[in-house]
Amino acid sequence: MNGNGSESDGSEERYTGPPSYGTPPGYGPPPGYGPPSGYGPPPGYGPPPGYGPPPGYGPPPGYGPPPGYGPPPGHGPPPGYGPPPGYGRGFPGPVPTWPAGPGRPGVATSAAVLGFVTAGLTALMTAGFLLGFAAGDDDAVYVLTIVTGALCAAGLLTGAVRLLSRTSADLLFVSALASLASLALIAVVGATTLYADEAEFILVFSFLGAPLPAVTAVLARNRATTGWVSSGP
Repeated sequence: MNGNGSESDGSEERYTGPPSYGTPPGYGPPPGYGPPSGYGPPPGYGPPPGYGPPPGYGPPPGYGPPPGYGPPPGHGPPPGYGPPPGYGRGFPGPVPTWPAGPGRPGVATSAAVLGFVTAGLTALMTAGFLLGFAAGDDDAVYVLTIVTGALCAAGLLTGAVRLLSRTSADLLFVSALASLASLALIAVVGATTLYADEAEFILVFSFLGAPLPAVTAVLARNRATTGWVSSGP
């Protein structure tokens, strides 16, 4: 038994180390890789092909002046248009008054209007005197006023109508004069037959009633009035 407790047969065996192993078969060194196949320099590229100047273009073709245009065709006046359908001939213009035309002059119109007004006021006053006469006032002046007033009112009214119809201006003129004469006669009779307040009332009545028939007579005898009436159909 040796020192480490194992038995020995008397001979010493030397330990030569582990057995060597050779190179495993079939495996040589890896195949060598030479340098990569050489690549020459890239093919040379010369400068790009030269381009000459662009082909020359001559000046654009000339254009002459535009074709001349003569004056536009003449246009006559626009066609006339008659009155719109359904409206007749329209409103006539003002008619010239006499003597420039057949129209009634303003003097004749004023005479006829005053004739109507004088006739109306005469009839109104006549009706008032008639009521007084019916109440017992039988003085001569009342009877005279009623009779002459009724006649003058009728003459003035008829004369104004005849003047407007261009028949005659004489009746209106004569009726206006008759009214003036009647008022003068009433004033004289009233002043001689009545007293105090009644006489004064008759005088005032005659004085205030005179202007209207006086103006009516003047306008009815005016040259424009008579000329327009006499030139009528």
